Amino acid sequence: MKYAVSFAALVAGAVSQATFEPADFNVTEALLDNGVNVSAIPELAPLAERSLLSGCSIAVSTRLYDLSSKLTNRQCNSLKLIFGDDQVETRSESAYSAFVGAYWSAQQRQLSPQCVFKPKKALDISTSILLARLTQCPFAAKSGGHSAVAGGSNIEGGITISFENMSKTTVSSDKKSVSFEPGQTWYDVYTALEKDNVTIIGGRVSRIGAYHEYGLACDNVLAYELVTASGLIINVSEKSFPDLYWALRGGGNNFGLVTKFTVNAIPRAPTMWGGMRTHLPTNFTALTKAYYNLGMNANKDGKAHQILSFGWGRPNLGPVAQLELEYSDPVADAPVLAEYNSIKGAIADGTGVKSLSTLTSILAGPATGNGLRQGFWTWTTTLDLEMANTARDIFFEELPSIMDAAAIIPALSLQVITEPIIEQSAKRGGNPLGLDPKEGPLMLALVSLKWSDPADDERLNTFARRVQDRSSAAAKAAGKMNDYLYMNYASPYQNVVAGYGAANQAKLKTISKKYDPTGVFETLQPGYFKLDGTPSGEF
Repeated sequence: MKYAVSFAALVAGAVSQATFEPADFNVTEALLDNGVNVSAIPELAPLAERSLLSGCSIAVSTRLYDLSSKLTNRQCNSLKLIFGDDQVETRSESAYSAFVGAYWSAQQRQLSPQCVFKPKKALDISTSILLARLTQCPFAAKSGGHSAVAGGSNIEGGITISFENMSKTTVSSDKKSVSFEPGQTWYDVYTALEKDNVTIIGGRVSRIGAYHEYGLACDNVLAYELVTASGLIINVSEKSFPDLYWALRGGGNNFGLVTKFTVNAIPRAPTMWGGMRTHLPTNFTALTKAYYNLGMNANKDGKAHQILSFGWGRPNLGPVAQLELEYSDPVADAPVLAEYNSIKGAIADGTGVKSLSTLTSILAGPATGNGLRQGFWTWTTTLDLEMANTARDIFFEELPSIMDAAAIIPALSLQVITEPIIEQSAKRGGNPLGLDPKEGPLMLALVSLKWSDPADDERLNTFARRVQDRSSAAAKAAGKMNDYLYMNYASPYQNVVAGYGAANQAKLKTISKKYDPTGVFETLQPGYFKLDGTPSGEF
């Protein structure tokens, strides 16, 4: 048998990297090793001798589309036969409609997968990936589903793999690490950890890191349990598969499906200080200056976190600023936040001492924006007071052109990639993001939009692109532009991986070819940011 590595060996990482997937790899034999005999499944028996033939990939004609649909139906029916009805939802079932209707963005809700597969363990996912290779049917994978990119975690006509049945969180006996599965929100994980007085670096809101001294979330991952294109389940760490470990720390969904993260545990008190404040334009200048100064002083106290946003408070308020502040200890008057705390006149102040899980729920805000169309555009500059003021002013100058859009909710958010964060990115072999401490600290800017009418898509993207282009042009003229794009904030019209630098992009492609030589995660999982180009082409 060509596929003779045992499951136990795979988990231990005992696999030759030089010949990770042999040239004569046989999908049907790999499925047999997983306990699935293709020849015994009526829907798949005709494909038993299939190797790498095309058939269910993205169709370019009606005939191919019909073939694609039939093969996807075969895979859905086969998944039901193998795993049972409770793990597969099809279009005729109410659970399917509820699943698709729960996506955060309308762009993702409008996609209709042929079925939704709900695995319970890594081996289930291995089988589903191998079946996708057998039928050449495209798939997407959903954890929280909090993406503004259509196809980021859903797919039209293919298989959507939902991790919702994989939701375990485990603290190590020495409380130095935490392992968690991807089928849960950050609120779930933070809540589970509170009883042990530890936390991890993760998302800032419940539906989707806060401490500068520990760096980005990707730089706190110790190991990934990963299902690869050939169905292998491996443990990826700095010592086992170090090149793949490097790639996973920012390379997106191009290398496999992660079924478990093991991350640094951080001891902490049960509560911390933080929340939201809302200000009127009279405080904009002072807020922007405080934003800049806190970013520049991050080396003095890494426990503080900030996001300064500007938006529209409806006709009764007009322009507003919304400040998100956190301090990782239950201290309301930390000296590092003194400048912000001295700015009086907030029209709303929700700051206080709360649990981390409570804060993430507050920061998520009301669910009224769920199901609206969502748009992101991002750029990065050197942290500079003039650049912050310029981006804010450009945003408000351009804003009148879109304020008649139905249900419009526009915002410009400014964050800081601090020097301590960038320095942490060099640990454990580094990551592919291309961030250099000598270029920091950096200002990370995001234009975010919510709206309801698809007819407004083009003009709202044009608005966001115009704000980004004008702000970037000013930064380039001042010699303060940075190529880095934060993937979670990027537009589907932005080439994120190219922003990591040519050398890192080339290295990512080489690693992808090594572990996924037939490009399963580049082609059969077509959604989100690939290693070359943009998800939606040029805009």
